[in-house]
Amino acid sequence: MGVTGTNHVRIAGVLKEREALRMTPARIPVLQFRLQHESTQVELDVERKTSCEVGALAMGPLAQQLAAMPMGVAMVVEGFLAARSAKNQNPVLHVQKFELLDSSPKLEGTT
Repeated sequence: MGVTGTNHVRIAGVLKEREALRMTPARIPVLQFRLQHESTQVELDVERKTSCEVGALAMGPLAQQLAAMPMGVAMVVEGFLAARSAKNQNPVLHVQKFELLDSSPKLEGTT
């Protein structure tokens, strides 16, 4: 396809579920998790309540930090979308950074 362009996602949500932290064969930590998002958006000058679950993946130190987070913690994550695998083209958000919201405890290394 060869089309290039912007691929940047920033979304707020709460940590809804996560798998166990695992290691790649190269010993890089990987964490798959899901965020629950809810917000109000304006579309055609009408307010609309939105909600969705977003599948996400973090690697390296971010994976270790997110694995230590309590379920239900509110955060904003930023990253890019990529296919889950070569056979499954459903998008997964690859997290490149995150920040905790509200009174969530701030851990060292988060932004």
